[in-house]
Amino acid sequence: MKHRFYNILLNYTTALFLLISITACSKDSSDPVVDPDPNPNPSNELREVFEFDFNETNGAVTYETNSGNEFSIKGTAVNRMQGVQGNSLFFDGLSNEVEGTLPTNLMPNRNLAVSLWASPKSYPVGTAAILALSSQGTNPGLTIGINKFGQIVFKYNVNGTVFEEITSESLDRNTWNHIVVGLTPAKRYLIIYLNNVALKTVNVPSGDIVWPSSNIPVTIGKNTMGEKLGVFDVDYFSGAIDDIKIYAGEATQENVTKIHNSYNAPSSVNYTFNIDYSDDSNRPTFHAIPDYGWANESYGLIYQGGKYHMFYQKNDVFLGIAQQNWGHFTSTDLVNWEEQNAVLWPTEGWDNFGIWSGCAIILKDGTPAVAYTGVDGVKAGIGTATSSDNYQTLNKNSSNPVIPSAPSDVNMDFRDPYIWTENNTYHMVVGSGISSIGGNIVYYSSADFENWTYGGIAYQGQKNQGEGQFWEMPVVYEFPNGKDMLLVQKTPDATPAVTTYWIGDFNNGVFTPDFEQAKTLEVVNGFLSPTVTTDTSGNITAIGIIPDEVNAQFQREQGWANLFSVPQVWTLDANNDIRISPHPNLNNLRGDVTEFNGLSIEDGGENYLSGFNGRHFEMEATINTGNANEIGFIFGKTPNNEEFYKVYYNMANQEWVVDASKSSLNTQARRDIRKGNYPITPGQTIQVRVFIDGSVLEVFVDNKAHFTGRFYPTFSNATGVDVFASGGTATADIKMYNINN
Repeated sequence: MKHRFYNILLNYTTALFLLISITACSKDSSDPVVDPDPNPNPSNELREVFEFDFNETNGAVTYETNSGNEFSIKGTAVNRMQGVQGNSLFFDGLSNEVEGTLPTNLMPNRNLAVSLWASPKSYPVGTAAILALSSQGTNPGLTIGINKFGQIVFKYNVNGTVFEEITSESLDRNTWNHIVVGLTPAKRYLIIYLNNVALKTVNVPSGDIVWPSSNIPVTIGKNTMGEKLGVFDVDYFSGAIDDIKIYAGEATQENVTKIHNSYNAPSSVNYTFNIDYSDDSNRPTFHAIPDYGWANESYGLIYQGGKYHMFYQKNDVFLGIAQQNWGHFTSTDLVNWEEQNAVLWPTEGWDNFGIWSGCAIILKDGTPAVAYTGVDGVKAGIGTATSSDNYQTLNKNSSNPVIPSAPSDVNMDFRDPYIWTENNTYHMVVGSGISSIGGNIVYYSSADFENWTYGGIAYQGQKNQGEGQFWEMPVVYEFPNGKDMLLVQKTPDATPAVTTYWIGDFNNGVFTPDFEQAKTLEVVNGFLSPTVTTDTSGNITAIGIIPDEVNAQFQREQGWANLFSVPQVWTLDANNDIRISPHPNLNNLRGDVTEFNGLSIEDGGENYLSGFNGRHFEMEATINTGNANEIGFIFGKTPNNEEFYKVYYNMANQEWVVDASKSSLNTQARRDIRKGNYPITPGQTIQVRVFIDGSVLEVFVDNKAHFTGRFYPTFSNATGVDVFASGGTATADIKMYNINN
């Protein structure tokens, strides 16, 4: 009844203003306008109308405190974590949102203030709403959110006209930010505060805030304007949100200071979330993979400060290429990896379109540093950044870009710097190409890591010889015998791109190969962009990406995309071929072992590994190929053979075959057949180590060759494992190791 009385009073007062023709003044006017708030307060104190404190301890609902209205929490997982007071909600940037309604008749319409706390983990691709008080795709109400640079975006409706304001300042990532927005049409102004500092004041029309009729749809953590990129929504908030309060009254500095000082926000944010993947048998458990989201292109593998660091293309808020960040993993053994906070992301200016790939290096004075590709939507340049805390954070060089654009010698893309130090000089190669000739790498040098001198094309490929039109992710690395490797990914090519290499000498900015025809790194294509370092035991070690290669909708449903290989050790043989073997630290993953010795594998035989089932294990096999025409393995097999994945060697064709054609009933999954040449003499004994980790296959042959594959069975009982032969007989001794992880 009290509220209705004040509504009548408000209408009467408004009519009286119109009759005596009093014109509303701006904020700075010396003639103040009477505040028509539904609950006038002479002391100008705020009156709390609605509050979300998110202090529930479990469940997929939260409550508005004053009305008692229940709001559903949607998404892959509901995660609560420490907030500014009690609990807060974590939003994954891909699926989480809170939905419900609030009564319109209680919402202030001429004098309103909103206070909230937000800690962004990643900035969105589109405009993410922290709080949306509006219907999907419609104009009434208001929205408080952030854009792709973390700037505050406030959208509101006064008198039926929609306005939008954007601050020049950004919310800090990985820390708590206090936002207060005051919208006061009664005094014709809007003000936005960040951490108790007024960022922006704007004149607004005199009149009313227009709300949806009857009930106001409320969405927390997602915008309501329906921004999409392909099948993906790109307007989810990533990070934590806490203590949203809506007030009737004016957001004066005094009032905002009182609100701000009533909190004691933690000095650091520990994002706590636990996504339950127990029903996702395709997800790896012992390969490096982000907690969720999209990953691509590993780079910058380096040992620093007692840990290995590996960086990669990361996106928490979109399962694809858009507004890339630099993700960061750390490990003490190259096998068990911990995900850290992202260390680089796009900002306004030359790298606004995305932070692309690069490398890590320790400078001559011991400073950890990186070089990276920044893209502005038109062209790419090269930037640098340094760290003072062992790569936990990176500070961009204020002089960026240190190389603003590609040299005139090339006309293709220009990206992915790789840097090494030799003779007290920093040497850099960058991937590029000449459209009419082929891919290449261009060379730069620097004495101080700041000023770079262009040295020309270091090596030119020929697309008419199958070497690709453009080269990306170049690596130059010296082997112990003094020979240099030039490794690149040639594109466009098969799906995915193909990693090739030459061995030769890199001198004075020019690479001279020992052989003209590039060699393919993998037996069967499916492993990309390896990053290379020397471990603490002196092993040249590499880790690359193993892409999903599935439909986008498939990735949307699983909530993650792509992962990284187990570590490999590279050596050179007498023919300058790279020999690839599993890193010795992988032995530490081995748990209980089941042995199958003296197996005679007959043409058409089966159930040789009866009793062993699984999707996460290592197989170590010694196989005498005998007179079999085909000898190989079956994984992901259902009891009735509805699904099975075959990996085998074809002796007649001298090739390994990865056959996923029957591996899944899901048409969105990869179901192709891939092959790769590899010589084996009939009757020869071979050593094979196979790592199966959910949907991931990695195969090492004779400690010199490697290939990968992916398979996505739909049946929960697609866990069968077997060996087989056709066209003859083979023998084998096999050990199956459970994984300690």
